[in-house]
Order: sequence, then C-alpha cells, then structure tokens
Amino acid sequence: MNRIAISFSGGRTSAVMTKMLVEKLRPTHEITVNFANTGCEHLKTLEFVDKCDKAFGFNCVWLEAVIDPRKGEGVRHKIVNFETASRDGRPFEDFIKKYGIPNMTTPQCTTRLKENVMDSYRHGELGWARRQYDTAVGIRADEAHRARKDAAKERFIYPLLESGWTKDMVVSEVRSWGFDLEIPEQLGNCTWCWKKSNRKLLTLAKENPEVFEFPLRMEDKYSGFKCDSAAVGPDGKRNFFRGHRSALDLLELSKMPFEAFEDKYSNVFDPVYDLASGCGMSSCEVGVSDQ
Repeated sequence: MNRIAISFSGGRTSAVMTKMLVEKLRPTHEITVNFANTGCEHLKTLEFVDKCDKAFGFNCVWLEAVIDPRKGEGVRHKIVNFETASRDGRPFEDFIKKYGIPNMTTPQCTTRLKENVMDSYRHGELGWARRQYDTAVGIRADEAHRARKDAAKERFIYPLLESGWTKDMVVSEVRSWGFDLEIPEQLGNCTWCWKKSNRKLLTLAKENPEVFEFPLRMEDKYSGFKCDSAAVGPDGKRNFFRGHRSALDLLELSKMPFEAFEDKYSNVFDPVYDLASGCGMSSCEVGVSDQ
C-alpha cells in the first residue's frame, strides 16, 4: 500500500488539503496526519486543529520536539494532545538553548521543531524509511513560488497547487464547515514569527504588542549566545528579525507612521515592508522554500 504523510500546520490551506486527501486516499493509502507544536502557536490554532480532527476524522498525531542538549544528538519527538500541548513556548526555548536564536542567517526553527520532529515520529514509531513515502504540504496555486525546487527528490507533494486551489477557494471551503481558524492573517499560527513581512510584524507590534513577549524574553536571555557567526548584527547580538532587528526594535518602529497590513489582496508590494520568507496564509510549513 502506498504511504503518504500529511504535514498539518494548523492553517486553513493545510486543513483543506488534509480533509481532501483523507477523504480521497484513505481507502488506498496508509496515511499519517501530523501536527508539530512549537509552543508558540496561537491558542486558536490548537483549537482549530482539534476541531478539524474531530469533525473530519483525521486521526491527527500531535507532536513536540525533544531537544537533547548534547552535541551531535538529533531532535526526537514526544506525542502530546490538545490538552497537554505546550502553550508557553517550552519546545522553542529548548531549541534556542542548544542552537541559538534563529533568524534569516540561521533559519533552523522549522526544520528542527517541525520537520525533524515529524521525521522522528514517522521513522521511529511507524518504521517508514526516508523517501519511501510522500509528504503532503499545504501550498496553493497562487503561492507556487513557495514550493521547494528539490520537491520531487525529497518527495514533497503539493496537492492544492497541482489542483489549482487559490486563497479565495480555500476561504470559501472553510466557511462551509461551520467553524474557522478565527485569527487574522497577520497573527498567523506562530504569532510573532520572524519570517513574516515587516508590514505584518509592525502591524502586530502596534495592534497586538503582547505577542512579542516570548521573543523579548528569548532575546533578553539568549541574544549573546552563539554569537561567533554571521547570524549576529552590528551590535554583536543575535536577534530574531530581518535586518538583525530585535523585538524591542520592532515595537519602537511601530510607533512611527506606516501603512498597516490588511487581510486582503493588494497589487502594492514594497520590498522593505512586504518581503517575507516561508510564511504563508496563517501557517509555517515544512517543505517550503524560504526564498
């Protein structure tokens, strides 16, 4: 029987893809649906994953990273659930304690906290060998640029991209379910994600400054850790955000005039404010290009 691993990020696009594949392929494929929680996901994301699982019978396996602090020891996994999943960023902080603060120069958090975690589960508990199954990722046709160039080699597949699904189609489908993700696009799943555009981040800093509590705390504790690489800024510190900015920098910049992000299509693109990296509609995905 063919095998397919579904990476369920907790976003709308990913949910639509998961529902479509489970309904279509479960009779003919061995399927595992996995959600990797970093501890920084919005509570509404956890609720949405739980609602989808119960409504559509995903049999989703909730996972979190187990970070071994010893050098040379890889990331492992533990199985959690809606009730026991971290809400305080503990898996993310454990990652930072070992690898340092991630940023554009060292973009390791998705790999370590999601991809490696799901690989650990699939290889260790299911006995699935690497590249002996397809991994389905929620990318739409209107964001085809996010697909990895080595997708075929690594066996990543993008069913919604291949089927021509767009953002409007995804939103329309989710509206028919009777429940929704209930968070605006700029909040996304990982609320403060450093991969977001400056416009989204500054909008959050102005309208929801509380979401930066975790990166503020992490930079206060770890910005001086592992600072012997290009990951550091001119001040010699290792911060999260584009241009080596800190969370405090963003909060200060948000006090200056700028055009806030609106959750709608726009033909206006400003490379200073709108350039993002690997962060799609309300989700951070494995199997996505950061370019």
